[in-house]
Amino acid sequence: MDEGLLRLFTRLGDDRSEAIRIGEIASHLAQYKDVPAFLRSLLVADGTVTMALEAYFLEQIEISTLRQGKVLAPNDISALDLNKGQECLIREVQLTGVTSGTCYVRAMTVINTGRLSPLLFEQLVDEEEGIGAILRNVAKGSFREVIHIGKGGLMFNSDVHRSYRVSLNSLPALLITEEFEFSAYL
Repeated sequence: MDEGLLRLFTRLGDDRSEAIRIGEIASHLAQYKDVPAFLRSLLVADGTVTMALEAYFLEQIEISTLRQGKVLAPNDISALDLNKGQECLIREVQLTGVTSGTCYVRAMTVINTGRLSPLLFEQLVDEEEGIGAILRNVAKGSFREVIHIGKGGLMFNSDVHRSYRVSLNSLPALLITEEFEFSAYL
């Protein structure tokens, strides 16, 4: 397991896993006044980032899978009910503008595979679509909640990051960490 992924697992294991709630957003983002406004909105959004990027930048967004595979969790991740040594799936993607070539987001997803239906698992490993679109089409009733926003990168040299949890059937199943660079949003 590489150093960036180990840092991510360590950070996720330390997370208090409480959702950022409406009414608390302004207090959570008070220290992020230097972050471009649209990017601040993405940090707390619970919808599909790909659609928001396409609407804002008026270009198609390509989702490229950089790596995907099963790993053993190096530590507990309480926000995902994942125990040290338990097998999980990781998926690292990059969202890039087709016309501009700009990388808008790099994301790493940790998936508690025991919480997925066979159809959802198949769709996720197929790598054809983004997770947001797959959840919208296959996992009706999924619930997303932002649980962490921070400055700097956890895995990459980024300016800000966020982690959000996706629950399926009221059980945490996916933990997605997205990293953003300001230059793409100026």
